[in-house]
Amino acid sequence: MCENTDQLICIKFCFKLGKTGAETYEMMKTAFGDEAMSRARVFEWFRPFKEGRQSVDSDPRSGRPSTSRNEDKIAQVKAVVGSDRRLTVREII
Repeated sequence: MCENTDQLICIKFCFKLGKTGAETYEMMKTAFGDEAMSRARVFEWFRPFKEGRQSVDSDPRSGRPSTSRNEDKIAQVKAVVGSDRRLTVREII
């Protein structure tokens, strides 16, 4: 589980306990220290939980699918780079 998801779970937990956004932010700073989300991000995520959101997962976004990186492509790139290490990224593509 990524650190961001850990923090979102903590924000949801604080919301369920009836904490305010400001109290949640202070608790996040105490728990995560320098790795804590910014105040704006904590409030950004606190609001959807107040509006009824249940999931801590990010909403899907458009863009390149995660399937563009797979074991076959990784092996192909390693083979090409292994044959000539002076290739540029544009030459590999």
